[in-house]
Amino acid sequence: MNWLGYSLIAVGLWGLWGFFSKVATLELPPVAVYLLSITGHLAVIGYLAATGSLAIPWQTAGVAAALGAGLCMAFGLLFFFKAMAGGTAAAVVPVTALYPLVTVILSWTLLHESVTLRHLAGVALALAAVWLLSI
Repeated sequence: MNWLGYSLIAVGLWGLWGFFSKVATLELPPVAVYLLSITGHLAVIGYLAATGSLAIPWQTAGVAAALGAGLCMAFGLLFFFKAMAGGTAAAVVPVTALYPLVTVILSWTLLHESVTLRHLAGVALALAAVWLLSI
């Protein structure tokens, strides 16, 4: 399978994740939802162990970046559940879905990746979409 197939699977799974997150926060406090939701990672670790895919090569910068990504994801998820508990899924999910804008800006400024007019148009459309979905 290529990157697009994996991307579409991720979109579907993340869409379900947003829906289940809202259902969970209707019944449980955000911290409980967070703690229960991260147990899903154990299933992935089990799958990786079963397929022999747990080997981690030691590249200092890569390991540091991966750990940083994990911390950002973990705290972001906690705040996402807090937002879901206080807001509607129709507003919270589109707003938090703007996270690629942060990635684009950081990749452009720090990694010197190119940003074209088409990319900027996409950013503008994403902002417009969030505004339209949130009103």
